[in-house]
Amino acid sequence: MSDTMLTAPAPRTRPDFTHVSDVMLYDIARHTASLLIAELIARADAATDESDREQWEARLRLVDEQVAALDPDDRAGLIAQNEAWDDESHALRDRA
Repeated sequence: MSDTMLTAPAPRTRPDFTHVSDVMLYDIARHTASLLIAELIARADAATDESDREQWEARLRLVDEQVAALDPDDRAGLIAQNEAWDDESHALRDRA
């Protein structure tokens, strides 16, 4: 038996929202956005120059706009936006 090590992390599995109500799905998306927002605020606070700070703050404003535009009746849109925010949040944490 070999001692093979994976060179890339295993792909993350997506949650199954089949039996999740639209109301709960909306709450999940808002929560995922809040996790991303916290990460963006931390990045902006830790920025070493004004250009970096402005970049993180611009992304933060865009996420705020996306949250405000969430349609609680658009199930597919909620799932897609939640996945996008989750991916970005994980990517930022993996880069830290």
